[in-house]
Amino acid sequence: MRKAFFRLVAIAVMMTATTTAAAQLMLGVKGGLNLTQLSLNTNDLKTNRNGFFVGPSLMFNLPGLGLGFDAAALYDERDARIGDDPVTDLKQRMITLPVNLRINLAPKAAVGLFVYGGPQFGFSLNKGEKRIDSARQWKFRDSEFSVNVGAGISVLHNIQLSVNYNIVCGKTADITTLDQVVDDVKNHKAKMHAWQITAAIYL
Repeated sequence: MRKAFFRLVAIAVMMTATTTAAAQLMLGVKGGLNLTQLSLNTNDLKTNRNGFFVGPSLMFNLPGLGLGFDAAALYDERDARIGDDPVTDLKQRMITLPVNLRINLAPKAAVGLFVYGGPQFGFSLNKGEKRIDSARQWKFRDSEFSVNVGAGISVLHNIQLSVNYNIVCGKTADITTLDQVVDDVKNHKAKMHAWQITAAIYL
């Protein structure tokens, strides 16, 4: 019994070591286009504009299993406008840290499809408030939590093109409105979701 136990332990260790050795850790860079989707709980006229993101990334794959992770540190810029007369530009600048679980649907193919999703943590580079009009102020929050859901194709396992939707779970910014008639301050919320088109290369 003892010999059988030690044999099982030895086999488990060998399998773990083999899997670890076969695992692929790849470093690269990714960047792309943000198609901002501004969401407001007010009736303000809004205009969505384009932004971009870029930064280093790493990818970890378990060959043969079709599973992996990727993570990145990105400079992320999103742009929108609010109001009609006057029009106020709202440019969000963040450092974002996305971490995604990946499922490769054809892990051994030269050209394969993958789906992915996971959390993203954002830290704002915007400081201070921005005046919308005489009665309202816009202020980006210091941090933001969101979720990515997307799909893409990989070519030769190291060139990737993907599309995902980034869903903000909390608030991107606060809109503070002063009702001068009754001298009352009201707070409204805004979210900057985004469709993201990404290109990445790993070595």
